[in-house]
Amino acid sequence: MTPTPTEPVRVFLVEANPLIRIGIGAVLSDGTVDLVGEAADAEACLEQIGETGPHVVLLDLDRPRGSGLAAVRSLVRRFPAVGVVATGSARNEENGLALAALSAGARGFLLKDLEPAMILDAVRLVRGGGVVLSPGVGGMLPSLLASAADVPSGCALAALTAREHDVLGLIACGFDNRRIARELILSDKTVRNYVSAVLTKLGAGNRGEAIVAARTAGLGQASRSGKPIRPASHSVRRAPSWPSLRPV
Repeated sequence: MTPTPTEPVRVFLVEANPLIRIGIGAVLSDGTVDLVGEAADAEACLEQIGETGPHVVLLDLDRPRGSGLAAVRSLVRRFPAVGVVATGSARNEENGLALAALSAGARGFLLKDLEPAMILDAVRLVRGGGVVLSPGVGGMLPSLLASAADVPSGCALAALTAREHDVLGLIACGFDNRRIARELILSDKTVRNYVSAVLTKLGAGNRGEAIVAARTAGLGQASRSGKPIRPASHSVRRAPSWPSLRPV
């Protein structure tokens, strides 16, 4: 059934933190937006989405080992008509998280501390076919995407060591250096050195370009063991074209 223009936007909320879930859920009921379901994880969302029929899913990325991005890909693949908007709380890696989310097929990225009116605006924009980004992220990401599109197809992934592959895979999951250090049981200084080496070998000017290279090569997904999956081939395709972006 095709919704009428005056029908409220139906939203499903996936948020692991119960307090944040309650807070955002309270915002998503103003007459123009209807909260039709909520869950603590994407697995529960996938089970309920057929019954609830949302137009938009707000999906928490603050999940272990990049599983939030895996959930974005799964939702986009199984329910292409639903607009998936990723949410996150990172304040130092938001551009990388946003780029990784868009690469996975999300229609936007929002920081969780947005004002209520901005969350509602974002949901309505995505329902109308738009792509939304939090303020600040929206102002910086277009130039990041433009530079990332120029990442050469011959990036030397083959030159990376096994540990550098692990680090790049976690960068592609949107993790900051401190989180990578925890995942790999390394010191922060060692991780900084690895990140610097990865960027140099890829010819990437920043973490965003490294994410594009990694995601197009198949990195950034977690295996059952939790370790980043390495692609069978080290070749990297040119970054895809991107839609127009609208900060909320």
